[in-house]
Amino acid sequence: MWKQLTRRAACFCLGAAITGAAFSFPAQAIETDPAIFLRTLADEAVTVLSDDRLDRASRADAFRQVLRRGFNIPGVSRFVLGRYWRQASSAEKAEFVRLFEDYMVTVYGRRLGKDSGKFLTITGQRPDGVTGAIVRSNIKRPNGPAILLDWRLRQGNNGWQVVDIIAEGVSLALAQRSEFATIIRTSGGKVSGLLTKLRKKTQTLALRQGALGQTNAAVRTQ
Repeated sequence: MWKQLTRRAACFCLGAAITGAAFSFPAQAIETDPAIFLRTLADEAVTVLSDDRLDRASRADAFRQVLRRGFNIPGVSRFVLGRYWRQASSAEKAEFVRLFEDYMVTVYGRRLGKDSGKFLTITGQRPDGVTGAIVRSNIKRPNGPAILLDWRLRQGNNGWQVVDIIAEGVSLALAQRSEFATIIRTSGGKVSGLLTKLRKKTQTLALRQGALGQTNAAVRTQ
């Protein structure tokens, strides 16, 4: 169900970017500088995933909190579901957000450890609308050209959050949106068909990894 581009680009780029840099910056600078926010997010992820004192479930829980702070998961979930978000029932929306978050926690958490040798360099930033910014970066590889990676950020009441990753000019959110739409269309236009596939996928990943960590109880009750 996962397009090769979306799966490989998302897992590799996010994993390599977050684990490639461990930086410490003054907390007061995070709210105003998107590049510092991104590097601080990388530092938090590295700290969690390299903590040998945590078991798998605890590490997944801690990594989930990092993702929640750094990524606008509800907003991205609505975007990738596209026009089908309006069609979905309240229960379907809640389950989709939860499953999408579980997928990110499991896949990215696993990929991060494998790609710890990659390195991210921030090369610039520019405004993106009134409340947004795009942070430009590249990932240097020992046996190939650097991968260009842009992070689209939005600033809200709680500071900056990632809303999309653009790998070599390809929006991963748009690619995922297109893939989900295809799955729904082949399921008779029903969101339940996508949920069934996502449910099976996250359960399989959870069994392979050993744990997903604590379920998003708050999302379940929406």
